[in-house]
Amino acid sequence: MSDRPVDVLEAANRCVRALASSLEIETAFGAFIAELQNVVPFDRTAIVLVDDELATTIATAGHGAVDVFPPGSVGPLRGSVLERALNGDIVVRRELGDAEYPEDATLVALGLHSELVAPLLLGDRPIGMLSLSREAADAFTPGEVELVALLGRLVANAVQNIRAYEELRRLSALRADFVSLVSHELRSPMTSVIGAAQTLRERANEITPEQRDALLGLIFSETSRLAVLVGDVLDTSRLDAGTFSFTFTDVDLAALVAEAVATAAARQTEVGVRTELPAALPHVHGDRERLRQVLTNLLENAVKYSAPGDDVVVSADTGEGIVRVHVTDSGPGIPEDQQELIFEKFGRATIAGSPKPGTGLGLFIARSIAEAHGGTLVVDSRPGAGATFTLALPLRP
Repeated sequence: MSDRPVDVLEAANRCVRALASSLEIETAFGAFIAELQNVVPFDRTAIVLVDDELATTIATAGHGAVDVFPPGSVGPLRGSVLERALNGDIVVRRELGDAEYPEDATLVALGLHSELVAPLLLGDRPIGMLSLSREAADAFTPGEVELVALLGRLVANAVQNIRAYEELRRLSALRADFVSLVSHELRSPMTSVIGAAQTLRERANEITPEQRDALLGLIFSETSRLAVLVGDVLDTSRLDAGTFSFTFTDVDLAALVAEAVATAAARQTEVGVRTELPAALPHVHGDRERLRQVLTNLLENAVKYSAPGDDVVVSADTGEGIVRVHVTDSGPGIPEDQQELIFEKFGRATIAGSPKPGTGLGLFIARSIAEAHGGTLVVDSRPGAGATFTLALPLRP
């Protein structure tokens, strides 16, 4: 490769065009690596991204591509060459046999002796690295160093675009599922209400008082279910628009918990709802109605996934400037890999047993309310062992 600036730019442009050929990550990086081999020959290359304190490989080619740190493999960031690249500087390593980093011995075993590492930079923020290795020692020219440094920035932008596309595609799929779900959730209670109202209208003189009361009760419960559904959709829209309002006052948490528990117990008789609270709970600074909304959601979910005869238990404790309210059930539990999904917008877990009604918005709204209070909402669960949701709120100094 020529070291002339115009040639460096043209080579970079060819690689970028290949990278932009697809928004599918495997296809895009496959085309990029094929073009990269033509302009900066290598015996091995890898693209690695950083996530918290972990390094995740997203593409490899050349020596050991399938067996050594293949795509999808995750390793520690600390002590790796990636940690050095995250300072924003390109790293030129003339002899890997010096074993400066833990991964060097593995690369030398593949017959590799020199390495060129460029940070992937989004503006001034490093998000990973592009590495190229060769069998010969001290094998990279100044022109190649310049080109790979430029590619580091261009690859970072492409990664960001692909990530944004994948997130949009995920949200689009979730929204499509949500529309289908809401349509079903609307249709079911509306059908019940229409059927009950039609029966009352057409057979008013034939039905008994008990039948009339049962039909009116059905209409009440199903319209209440519709109101909750519409409320969740509106609250989600307000959260997205930043117009979800709060009115903060002094809240008697013990009274609020007792009220929410009494309401949950009165709405059904199959599942017990009881408290195991300390003698006194501190007051908190918060929006009483919004906090009631969180507790109501947690209790309704716990009751919904409990078997008849089971108990839902509400407990609480304080410490380190925080008060925690726990809602525990003995239901089927939540798989570990889905315990964050249930807090996402439109997210619903796949739990053993028949599907339960719901939109998957309640826990998203509940966590948003908790976080607006400076608190958290988390779940601790194992399949077959029930679940405990914990609302943690800060105490006022």
